[in-house]
Amino acid sequence: MSTKPPFTPLVLLVCRSASRSQLYRSVLDNKGVACLMVTSLKEVQALAAGTGFSGLLLDMPIMVKATPAERQALDDLQRALPCAYLNIAPVTDTIRLMMVNDLQGTATSIKEFAELSARFPPRLVALKDRVTLHLHTLLLPGDTSAAPVPTVTLDVSVGGCFLFLTAPLPEAGSQLSLQLISLDDPAPIMATVCWCNPFGAPGKAGPGTGVRFDLISPAQQEQLLNLVQQQTTRMSL
Repeated sequence: MSTKPPFTPLVLLVCRSASRSQLYRSVLDNKGVACLMVTSLKEVQALAAGTGFSGLLLDMPIMVKATPAERQALDDLQRALPCAYLNIAPVTDTIRLMMVNDLQGTATSIKEFAELSARFPPRLVALKDRVTLHLHTLLLPGDTSAAPVPTVTLDVSVGGCFLFLTAPLPEAGSQLSLQLISLDDPAPIMATVCWCNPFGAPGKAGPGTGVRFDLISPAQQEQLLNLVQQQTTRMSL
């Protein structure tokens, strides 16, 4: 006997095709999951800022044509919510599903995704101003006798960055010290590991780890803000 959750699950579906979305929505409806559909990735950010969602479904034809900037803008949502890509087999009309990651649970079909979403309380996701920016970085090991690990940022916001790393990846929640040697002040910055993307995982720009800056000087933060604003201006031209 199933127990009704103490909330109404709401999934955000991004799909341009009315016929494809009807197939997706019928499965969600049968599982008691409400669905809000939009036809553009540009609508996602505005909705996520004011509406709590229990999951995010992305139709593959939209993702195939998505720009790098549009894909990057989804990162925070894909880490915070159950998220999957959808496609339809051309002959059988079978719905295929692939999870973007397993941070919030796993599913192998849209039915399982609906069940996962029904257990996931709707969540508001505060999106950050994140831009593609490559800054040379040194990871400083806790063991002072070990050599620093050279790497580079793949994207940066004022509050954190995504670092290119393969194996071994640090554990989520662990702390690390890093030097952004491209800054005028390359003093060590203390950071917390928020999430990791293993080599070969789908839907991301590359393997590595996302970190949140915990201890950063005002001068470093101001320079990062200027760099992010400059890059945002270039991307909009």
